[in-house]
Amino acid sequence: MHKVDACIRRELDSDVLMIPAIGNYIVDSGGKRLRPLLCILSSRLFSYAGERHIPLSVVVEFLHTASLLHDDVVDSSEVRRGTPSANGVWGNQASVLVGDFLFSRAFEMLVADGEMSVLALLSKVSNTLAEGEVLQLVRTFHLGMTEAEYLEVVESKTAILFSAAAEIGARVSAQDDEIIRRMAEYGMCLGVAFQLMDDVLDYVADAQDVGKPVGHDLEEGKITLPLIHAMQRDDGLYAMVEAIAERDGYADGEREAVRDAVHSAGGVERCLEAAQEYAERAKACLPDSGGPAIRQLMADLADFSARRTH
Repeated sequence: MHKVDACIRRELDSDVLMIPAIGNYIVDSGGKRLRPLLCILSSRLFSYAGERHIPLSVVVEFLHTASLLHDDVVDSSEVRRGTPSANGVWGNQASVLVGDFLFSRAFEMLVADGEMSVLALLSKVSNTLAEGEVLQLVRTFHLGMTEAEYLEVVESKTAILFSAAAEIGARVSAQDDEIIRRMAEYGMCLGVAFQLMDDVLDYVADAQDVGKPVGHDLEEGKITLPLIHAMQRDDGLYAMVEAIAERDGYADGEREAVRDAVHSAGGVERCLEAAQEYAERAKACLPDSGGPAIRQLMADLADFSARRTH
């Protein structure tokens, strides 16, 4: 991970000083670095002894960081992880353009890597990320959202990068097609579990713990799994959310009322169950080959994704 951080600093270098300033601001803002960590663990699982996984881990992190910069502009977010967002500090134009730089630098690094299969993988991933963003926008305040529709957004907007990170580790260590497929599925399931816990935390955590106001997802028009489950069982909650959608925001007391109703209708419990189910699916994908100590770490990482508290 020290090598990953050094590579990030090196690849953020630019004569246009705003680029490293904003890039380092986002990178240093408290992210867990799970995606590059996943790439490293996957490589180590198969005893890979080279260095390709380091810049490729950074490519995955740059795609993620670029999507965060664009996300915050689209969502008009002023806070990320408890600190002012980049667009809140430098403005929307700078955030979008630096996000563009990170996307282009990522593909410059992929060309330098030189393996067409990895370039093809991450080209597809970047396209899927963009589709996921548009899909989420189209489904803003979509009160009839089904669990399947929501998971489609989660897989394309979030879990796809986890999947790519795990798959890259198998590819650089020259594993066969079946192992590559299983590692990609491991990452996908882990990524869904991770996002489902984000959904849970929006209804159970304190704002200080998650770095954003509680109930923020609904405020942005995001109908997540706890709310989907609860609205199907509570007509009063459905009517309240409908009113919030019509006025595009909470009225006094509604933030807390929605939170209480989601709890009462079992929305949080259903989402926790789903996160654990995906974590178990992730662990089942881990191959018997590879180092047992790293395999246990990857199983622990899946469990962490479904049980984390921040």
